[in-house]
Amino acid sequence: LMEFPTALLGVALGVVLLPQLSAAQARGDPTHYAGLLDWGLRLVLLLALPCAVALLVFAQPLVAVLYHYGAFTERDVAQTVTALMGYGVGLMGLVGVKILAPGFYARQDIRTPVKIAIVVLIAVQAMNLVFVPMLGHAGLALSIGLGALVNATWLFVGLRKRGVYTPSPGWRGFALRVLLACAALGGLLWWAARRIDWLHSAGFVRAGWVAAVLGGAALLYFGVLLACGLR
Repeated sequence: LMEFPTALLGVALGVVLLPQLSAAQARGDPTHYAGLLDWGLRLVLLLALPCAVALLVFAQPLVAVLYHYGAFTERDVAQTVTALMGYGVGLMGLVGVKILAPGFYARQDIRTPVKIAIVVLIAVQAMNLVFVPMLGHAGLALSIGLGALVNATWLFVGLRKRGVYTPSPGWRGFALRVLLACAALGGLLWWAARRIDWLHSAGFVRAGWVAAVLGGAALLYFGVLLACGLR
């Protein structure tokens, strides 16, 4: 559930961006280079943030529909949900790293992302010492998520300091529209997570409900964006 948006958005965008960034670097076109990074980051916010919201507020229905059968008990659902929410906290970082690291690779700078990753790895182990005694296995997921946020933020700051990336105009309005749409999506998912019996209904009934709720949430999300003027 965590890897699906990470692969679909982060890995796919990274594969698309790297050769184009390399070409822009070879041409000596810093404006196009920054524009490509800007495009990738906007797509991350547009598509990964609602996924992160869903993992946080709709985790129990997702886990119950996929796994709550046979020997997978209600307690197993609850335990899995806490881990999934930990990953949800850091999903933006997990996806963002896939976009920001190519910004260094295309400039033949492999060393900086690796140095950052090593420091973040040490930080994650330190966070494990704090969170695992408190949260158990969910603390591992939370540490990984927070570490990914630190990693992505560090890469972003590094690109900004080097003058490689300058945000294009309009980010504030874009971000506000996305946040408003995510609030609407999150509200619907939060309501559905509590109004429907996800643990005791028949499997096909649960599957039908989750498809309807997620489909409705997607329509609501993009409908709000459209109503706010985002094309």
